[in-house]
Amino acid sequence: MTFRLPGATAIAAIMVALAAPAPLAFAQNGGAPPAVTVSRDVVQPLNEGRTAIIAKDWATAKTKLDAAAAKAKTPTDKAQIERLRYVMAAETKDGKQQIASINVLVASGTLTPDETKQYKGAIARAHADAGDTAASLLAFRAYIDEYGGTAEQFIAIANDSSKANDNATAATYANKAIAAAKASGKPPESWHRLLMRAYQQQNLTAEYYGALEQAIVDYPTEQNWKLLIVRAQNEPKFSRATHLDLYRTLMAAGVKLSAQEKRQAIREALTSRGLPNEALQLLEPAVASGELSNQEDKDDLAKAKSVVAGDKAGLAKETADALTKSDASYIAKLGEAHLSYGDYAKAIEVLQAALTKGIANPDEAAFARLHLGIAQYRGGQADAARATWAEVKSANGATVLAQNWTLISRIKA
Repeated sequence: MTFRLPGATAIAAIMVALAAPAPLAFAQNGGAPPAVTVSRDVVQPLNEGRTAIIAKDWATAKTKLDAAAAKAKTPTDKAQIERLRYVMAAETKDGKQQIASINVLVASGTLTPDETKQYKGAIARAHADAGDTAASLLAFRAYIDEYGGTAEQFIAIANDSSKANDNATAATYANKAIAAAKASGKPPESWHRLLMRAYQQQNLTAEYYGALEQAIVDYPTEQNWKLLIVRAQNEPKFSRATHLDLYRTLMAAGVKLSAQEKRQAIREALTSRGLPNEALQLLEPAVASGELSNQEDKDDLAKAKSVVAGDKAGLAKETADALTKSDASYIAKLGEAHLSYGDYAKAIEVLQAALTKGIANPDEAAFARLHLGIAQYRGGQADAARATWAEVKSANGATVLAQNWTLISRIKA
């Protein structure tokens, strides 16, 4: 017999034999003992009760079982009577009697380990038949905790717990469901969403984003990436200076920027950061496709084109001079410029020099390490990049973006 807990989603059946046990006998002198030995006086009413249950003659079955109970002498006698009472209660959906019979049987010491497991599993359905959904769910959880379960059973408990606003339990079992599913494939995205929601309802921000990262491993969609990366804007010291790196991270993850986001990235690169080539790389295809089409976009494109040749030509000499004369912050800016031209080896050299020299401002140092990691990653040094990003420590968003780049490097390798 199978059952489904009220409100549960896809709980697999816990099986317990509902067919009445085979006819019983007692030990005869000189004969082989039967598989189950009961007292002589119990055999007839017990077997008559069994026959009545098979015929669904519940009144007669109750009378016969009561008669057998009055003559019961041994724990086995009582257990065999209770087995039949359970069968009748299950067939008639008498939840209270099912619970009583199961409790007697489990405590009797007459069950095999497998039978004990079956009857403990049946407690959940018994509570359901008794109309107690909460107790049914608790009993099912107890069974799963003791004997283990399937991914579908774990997520069913998580789902019902979430509906009951028990988000701590929902998170526990959603994690179990996801882990179990990963043993043979990947869980549905909805399971990740349930886990994220459970953490969010508990205001567990770090756990929420950890669950989102786990979801991205299985479902690296634009929506998921953007949800993860824009978290950097929640950092206490996030400012306009971080926007360009935010957009770089989004693009690296495969997120398509809106026209407004592209314009902001272009102006940050062209005006605030002095990176005309990075602006040009965004502008040319966007203007050519008509995505960016107003006069200001065209003016920015013309400006970027006019500046980029001279900027690149003078960068080598400017860098050589800066490495011997300038402060570390300025050297780090030149390292970012080399990064914008795709000269990753030079960018690594210059950014490492700036960090070795010592950047006084810790937020600027965090950005320099972020950019060094990007140069290493794009230059084919993924392991070195991850080690560099692990050292990025700042409340300006750089640390969050470094963590995002680390995930990008693993998923998009």
